[in-house]
Amino acid sequence: MAEIVLEAINIKKSFSEPVLNGISLALQKGEILGLVGPNACGKTTLLRILAGLERADQGEVRREGRMGLVFQEDRLLPWKTLMENICLGLKYSGAKGDSALERALRLSEKLGLSRSDLEAYPLKVSGGTRRKAAIARILALEPEIILMDEPFTGLDFQTTSMMKSALSKLLREMGSSTIIVSHQLEELLAIADRCLIMTPRPSRIAEEVFLKGLKLEERLERVKEILLRMMNYEHV
Repeated sequence: MAEIVLEAINIKKSFSEPVLNGISLALQKGEILGLVGPNACGKTTLLRILAGLERADQGEVRREGRMGLVFQEDRLLPWKTLMENICLGLKYSGAKGDSALERALRLSEKLGLSRSDLEAYPLKVSGGTRRKAAIARILALEPEIILMDEPFTGLDFQTTSMMKSALSKLLREMGSSTIIVSHQLEELLAIADRCLIMTPRPSRIAEEVFLKGLKLEERLERVKEILLRMMNYEHV
């Protein structure tokens, strides 16, 4: 039986109106889980609850291991270089020595950051380069559980393709258990083992799609079919 490292049980959340309506999910050790759904259905809210940054109105979250969250925004400190930003988490986590620095440098290079990029300040580089640095900052901490909110946002086609391949390899090498929220289906489904599809708000999990063993075209077809059926049902 697969080991569960993160579990949400009957999560409900409202702001001015209901957003999450009884979300339950389980993340297995070493798994990459995709989370998709319509705009404003509560995917980011769910990630924040899973990370402990937002309190659910009802339900329970169980975590096994250290967690890292990649936000939609890069959240880099503008007065520090990209390398200083990447190493900032290492500093406050207590990691010391050349090995931690070498790990951060190695991850940065695998994500496509050059030495000149790492020496630059956030406002002097592109949004895609800042995005890579924000992801490197979390991966350098080597958390057992990683939550990613729109990791491919702000990247051009070529960079997105490179990032998709690099992220897939790095997450597999690290053995991290990962949940990725993304509107970019092709990139997400290319690297995910399983996909959960959320309904419009108040959201629930509509479908679960197992992706292992399927070609990318089959993965896209299955998920798009469910999303289209769900949209048509909403307009009946």
